[in-house]
Amino acid sequence: MVLSLALITAVNQASASNNTLSNLSQRISSKGYIDFRWQHFQGNNSWLDLGTGHSRFDNSHNNRPLLADFAAEIKADLKAGSQIITQLHAYPEQNSALEITELYWQYRPLYASTMRSRWRVGFFYPKLSIENRGSVWSSLYNLNYSAINSWIGEELRTFGVEGRWSWKIDKSANEKAPLKLNLTASAFAYNDPTGAILAWKGWSNHDLQSGINNKLPFAAPAGVAAADNIQANSFQSFREIDGRPGGYIGLGLSRKRSFKVEWFHYDNQAEDTAFEDGHYAWHTTFNHISAHYFLTKELEAFGQYIRGRTSMGNGFVDNRFESAFIAISKSQGPHRLSARFERAIVDDLDNTPLDDNKEAGNSFNLNYSYYLAPHWKFSSEYQQRRSRQARRSYRQEPIYVKEEQLSFSARYYF
Repeated sequence: MVLSLALITAVNQASASNNTLSNLSQRISSKGYIDFRWQHFQGNNSWLDLGTGHSRFDNSHNNRPLLADFAAEIKADLKAGSQIITQLHAYPEQNSALEITELYWQYRPLYASTMRSRWRVGFFYPKLSIENRGSVWSSLYNLNYSAINSWIGEELRTFGVEGRWSWKIDKSANEKAPLKLNLTASAFAYNDPTGAILAWKGWSNHDLQSGINNKLPFAAPAGVAAADNIQANSFQSFREIDGRPGGYIGLGLSRKRSFKVEWFHYDNQAEDTAFEDGHYAWHTTFNHISAHYFLTKELEAFGQYIRGRTSMGNGFVDNRFESAFIAISKSQGPHRLSARFERAIVDDLDNTPLDDNKEAGNSFNLNYSYYLAPHWKFSSEYQQRRSRQARRSYRQEPIYVKEEQLSFSARYYF
């Protein structure tokens, strides 16, 4: 009798354990892609190889197969409206390990109301990008991101808490796609170095996303070396140096599949004289405006504009930056054709010798993509960038450079 009870208890426990594992597996989902590339590039060596080029790949990667990216998102549903989301990237061509690019808890209260809210806590992208709304923060339209979104991928992440509230303000007019007023607010830490890469490298066009423990290559500018400033030989975007929180606030209007307009103000509140382990804090603030409009169901126009200022060392470096792009995209069945034109500048406002960060450039991107359902996307892309950058003269390079890149991609989604 005792043995029978023990066996029944063991079976019940095993069954409960299996049910728990089964429920857990049902709550965890994943998706992502593997990106294979071939390219031909003309221009300067990549900034990732300590060159002055603006691209991720340069002519050392020409005319051979490239394993460009492995990306994955893992989502765990905890309960109704509550999730933990992890996004991962690895760049085998750059010998990168699997890096966490986002890791956060998200909560959306589930109730019927004219006001909806969403909360995020952790490490995540602020919702600035119009382009990068695809799987694992990839672009829906291009292989290489705009200068604004390339910089966001390099240096900008929220390490804190964010709340977003949406109010339906014409519910009776259009129940399925009401006009919404959106408000976003955040407080964060670990973004004190934001601005350093932009000041000392300049704007770029690529698809690299920095991980939470990233280490980007860093070559000290001539003026920094001359001033005997101690700098780390690799740069970490996400560090807390001065113990002061930053924040941003956003306000916008939107109607689903019709239009979206949003304004953001960002200020990391960094004390620009703070220094720790070879990294300075940079006081970086900017305003960002984005707009997205559907001309028809298949034709959309969109753009982003950013203007801000970043400083370090009580005026040792003081730069104003600005960039804008406009784009148009047309889809027809499995086909999509997208074009983007942009302008990006950095104005050097300080008088530090041998550290002229002035830059001005234009770029053009044309992409054609074909979706072979359910798993494949094939893309061809031409990108041209023309820029003048003062720091090239310190290397006895021409200040004016034209860069051209032709890329082909086969991307497998899982």
